[in-house]
Amino acid sequence: MRLVVGFIGRIGSGKTVAAKYLTRRYNADYGRFSQILMDVLERLSLPKNRRNLQKLGRMLRKEFSPDVVVNAFEKDLRDCSSNMIVVDGIRYMNEVELLRKRPHSILVYIHSSPEERYRRVRKRGEKDEEAISWEEFQQADNMDTEKHIEGLKEKADYIIDNSSSIEDLEKGIDRIIERESEKI
Repeated sequence: MRLVVGFIGRIGSGKTVAAKYLTRRYNADYGRFSQILMDVLERLSLPKNRRNLQKLGRMLRKEFSPDVVVNAFEKDLRDCSSNMIVVDGIRYMNEVELLRKRPHSILVYIHSSPEERYRRVRKRGEKDEEAISWEEFQQADNMDTEKHIEGLKEKADYIIDNSSSIEDLEKGIDRIIERESEKI
């Protein structure tokens, strides 16, 4: 039986750090809804920055269907072969619904203060954000693609406060996996 672990959280909260930890520690398969968008941007030779990812996601959902990315990602889930699948960056209710179709799925909401998230975003320097200003960060954090995240918090099975060290985050994740492994 496979365990599907989905991570929800604001920009820079620690979702990807948590997801990559599970891939290393538990040999989990890794997926993220935004990978589909990154693949399209790569094919079009466009920068894979947050603005383009948000713009492309909005356009695809508006022009084709709110489920267009979810439907594509569902195939990716079926192709996974390990006993654990980690899904990074859940932002919409239809993404939650897709994971809840799996017999054993959990959602983990990762929380961190805006100031800490801003510091992390600048430090990691992904998506052309190493020099992002506080105002630009706040704008990105309040885009349409981000506005449903807080509402998804109530759908989470677990909430982790990621205001401390990476080691503390990893310990919290290990406790969750131990608890869930007992149920399978």
